[in-house]
Amino acid sequence: MELTRHANWIEGRWCEAARGGEFEVGERIGGTERWARSGAEDAERALRSCAISAARWSSLSRADRLRQLRRVHAELEALPLAELLAPDLALEPAELRERLDDELFRFVEGLELFAEGPEQQGVGVFCAHWSEFPGALALRMLAQLAAGRTLLLRSDRRLPRAAELVVRAFENADVAPAPLALLHGDLRELDHALFATPGLALVRLRELDSVLRELAPRLRSRVETTREFWRVSNVSIRIVSGANPALLAPLCVERFLGRAGTLSAQFPGTLARVLCHERLFSRFTEELLACLERSTDARRPVPAIDADLPEHVAHAWALGLDEGATPIHGVAPDSRDAQGGPAGNVFTNVSPRSGLARLTRPAPVLALVRVPEGTAAEELQRELDGGPMMEPER
Repeated sequence: MELTRHANWIEGRWCEAARGGEFEVGERIGGTERWARSGAEDAERALRSCAISAARWSSLSRADRLRQLRRVHAELEALPLAELLAPDLALEPAELRERLDDELFRFVEGLELFAEGPEQQGVGVFCAHWSEFPGALALRMLAQLAAGRTLLLRSDRRLPRAAELVVRAFENADVAPAPLALLHGDLRELDHALFATPGLALVRLRELDSVLRELAPRLRSRVETTREFWRVSNVSIRIVSGANPALLAPLCVERFLGRAGTLSAQFPGTLARVLCHERLFSRFTEELLACLERSTDARRPVPAIDADLPEHVAHAWALGLDEGATPIHGVAPDSRDAQGGPAGNVFTNVSPRSGLARLTRPAPVLALVRVPEGTAAEELQRELDGGPMMEPER
């Protein structure tokens, strides 16, 4: 069925928030939709339904659970995912389809990977991130579902449709007993209610460091659980002395400002730093600028997914100027294009010890850093990129 007012999914059916609250998500290129704004009562009801389903779901054999999950994959393939998601991101369906197909293929691989493994008990909470499209989100939950856990899925209000489409595939596949519940709502309000619930078996978060720092103390003090906190960050690429700048520059532009691949540098893992050998620095810079001038992606950035992204880009611009870096591409952040998306800004002569080189938030800001050859550059790359912030399972 087509939902015009987007509800929660609890006890195997769609239902409004207990207090009738809603929030709006405006499509990036026009139109507005209403989504259920969940609260503590909805969290309690959803967790209770998952706990009831957990006993029946875990009593099925792993083969039976996987058989039903394969039907979910078939239903995801049958949904017009690209057509449904593209308007939210100001993309054309054709721009998104390759990525979505790749995610669904990896979901099939996961079904084979998790054909065996230890059984698990209880209820888990998965907090979706806007960058996870349906195939990737379903894959991230697959191991727990195959092992016997039921899951409460909390959508990301910046792109709640992805989580809804996963649940719709479960509905269409007639998976029983219903191993999923879905709640929409504000991240901080709803997670406060979820994290205050004792006895969860699993909680997984993927967010900006600032959000994780705010939410993690609540989880640590209130819930006895397995916890994983995955940092949303960006990455560097290192160009060694024997590299060909003419070949690497187009790759860097694609990884920096690709529309579907990086969502104009907003996607986790977006290129944020080029650590270029000093002998190739000038030549690479020339090639990069030439590629940016030719790139249609650089001229058509998608709108900001996070409302505060323009403020972050403005901070990065000011920081770069204060630290002596030189902007060589882009404009001051208050001069954005007609769509409202921040233009891609490139700084050269960025010190590896500067704040600009150490920004971790995915954003359309690229720092060109001059480095020597050898282990010092390798160590710098590891230091700047870091890794996923994960609290190991206990």
